[in-house]
Amino acid sequence: MSFSTFVTDKAGLQKFYEAIISKHETYAPVEKFGKFDYKKVSSLKECDPDSPIAMTMSVKPLFFPRSSRIMKYESNSAGTNILETEDDHLAVPRVILGVKHCDARGLQVLEAVNKWDYIDSDFLKRRDNTVIFSTRCDQADTHCFCTSLDYDVENLDAMDVAVVNAAGGKIYVQARTGKGESFLNDNLSKESVVSSGQSAAGSQQPALDDMRKQYEAFTASFRLKMDYKDVNEKMSERFDSPAFEEASRNCVSCNTCAFICPTCHCFKISDVKIKDTGVRYKSYDSCNNVYFTLEAGGHNPRPAKYRRWRQRSMHKFVFYKERFGVNLCVGCGHCAISCPVNISIFDVVNHVASSPSES
Repeated sequence: MSFSTFVTDKAGLQKFYEAIISKHETYAPVEKFGKFDYKKVSSLKECDPDSPIAMTMSVKPLFFPRSSRIMKYESNSAGTNILETEDDHLAVPRVILGVKHCDARGLQVLEAVNKWDYIDSDFLKRRDNTVIFSTRCDQADTHCFCTSLDYDVENLDAMDVAVVNAAGGKIYVQARTGKGESFLNDNLSKESVVSSGQSAAGSQQPALDDMRKQYEAFTASFRLKMDYKDVNEKMSERFDSPAFEEASRNCVSCNTCAFICPTCHCFKISDVKIKDTGVRYKSYDSCNNVYFTLEAGGHNPRPAKYRRWRQRSMHKFVFYKERFGVNLCVGCGHCAISCPVNISIFDVVNHVASSPSES
């Protein structure tokens, strides 16, 4: 299906963003202590939709919160009563500006597991009610490898509206989904500074050519590259490889990599109870956590650090792929940026894949 493309410049895009913020509940990257996290904003002055990828947190918490209160309850000898539940403020109609392409892809990947054996209606409702604007990066950072993985970065449909910077100060705003098309049609008035991307002959080809050139320059800027098909295949044959121990030796098991990751989705349910009243929370957890697989009887099937790293790596590049057909890694590199001992999933899987075969 072909969607509309519009052209503007920096001033026009900012004016369009301001119009969006004035009419819709809007989230965008907001700086705090040198990092950008997605917050609700009331003005474009509060945020930076073009925030640098290396310093921008994942958008995942707006769909899968870091910690959320599920309910408050009362439990005594007579039984358990639910006193109150939380209103889902993340499920209201909203717009998110400045989402990175890899982050948007992360949400698309997570849809598979959230539609699997249990339907996570909270996640899916938040997705349905959200319009995502994603600006394609102009240049890869040192940690990026998104173009090496199993998705079409150039024509990605994980976002609803793609924003692409082109030569001569042109900026293209292109719908990528039916939801994005409807949003642009409803919000781009005749007086808007954003105009149709069609040429005088009624063709979008010049705009598509400009965006293609930008993408080619972007792909040429990557330092990290891998053959993901080769890595997938070789990883599946190296479950017992000693390379996992070598790759994970410096890990301090802080779990930062999982918490920052756009696709990690492990969680725990915990109760905080005082006398007869308790509150139940759903919070992030990680397979790198030594207690993650600890059983009630005291046995832990993954007591060694390398086993937990093996689970993380194999889940990213083998297990999830076998079940859902896509890698559980989007090549954002945020794990490498945030790791206190400089461990990168890119380095780990390539190290294991290049190690001697078990056969």
